Amino acid sequence: KQEMLAEAAKDARARAEKILGSVGSRLGGVRAVRMGVLQITAADSFDADDAGILDTASLEKDITSVVSVTFGVN
Repeated sequence: KQEMLAEAAKDARARAEKILGSVGSRLGGVRAVRMGVLQITAADSFDADDAGILDTASLEKDITSVVSVTFGVN
């Protein structure tokens, strides 16, 4: 779970830097990070639930979660 959060934060930083670079601003430090519920579903499934899903029947799985990172702007 921590590795997923770290990769998502790294991706969020890269995306935010591109957006801010296009308007002449610089990215500040991280102010907050939130991770939504985990959806662990059978591969290529569209199942989702407010409380999360834990598929135990399938061998191949997809793991999905929404991660929100709030940055300061300089």
